[in-house]
Amino acid sequence: MHEAGKLNETKLRAMATEGKFDETTIALSILCDLPIGSIERTLVKDGSEQVVILAKSIGLSWDTTKAILLVKAGTRASSTYEINQCFEQFSEPQAPTAKKVLQFYRLRKRATATS
Repeated sequence: MHEAGKLNETKLRAMATEGKFDETTIALSILCDLPIGSIERTLVKDGSEQVVILAKSIGLSWDTTKAILLVKAGTRASSTYEINQCFEQFSEPQAPTAKKVLQFYRLRKRATATS
């Protein structure tokens, strides 16, 4: 799908809405240009705010971000309250700041891979 140029936000949102954890993880990994393991950890272990930062950094809408958060919620008991808090966070960070954080994640992963 990515090689054919058909991987986009609409496809990602559809995967997430359907609760397809693996497909959502892989698609988000490709769109963020981060290792699958990093995205998987974010969706399983890390806080929801990291999902918000990644989503903002690649320009995803709130609807897509919420769908990803609901996939994340399926991996651990996230509450509606937590998702509502994420909406507030989604509205706060500016895209350039989120992009800087994403670039930091990429650099950190590349440094770890070469060590």
